[in-house]
Amino acid sequence: MTTGGAKRLVLTMFTHSRCQLCVHAKEALEQVQQQVPFDISEIDVRKPGNEKWFEEYKYDVPVIHVNDEFLLWHRVDVAETVAKLKAIQSSKNKPSSSGNNES
Repeated sequence: MTTGGAKRLVLTMFTHSRCQLCVHAKEALEQVQQQVPFDISEIDVRKPGNEKWFEEYKYDVPVIHVNDEFLLWHRVDVAETVAKLKAIQSSKNKPSSSGNNES
């Protein structure tokens, strides 16, 4: 079964291995994912090759992006995140034109 051609949301979590807030954020995102489907990847800002993200977020992990845009940082509130993702999802699924052109 497909979702009517709707593109699945893609979340990126910027983290590092000693981040306790990141552990809690992952747990919260698992709860969010039960209500709003999304794919998620993690970027460890301390790993070689991620210097850009280290400079950007070294003091702020976890940071969550959705579809390459900033969504939130530090703490993940499940209800608030579900609401934000549903809003993003519905705006992405709206047709670009209504098709009700009156000439």
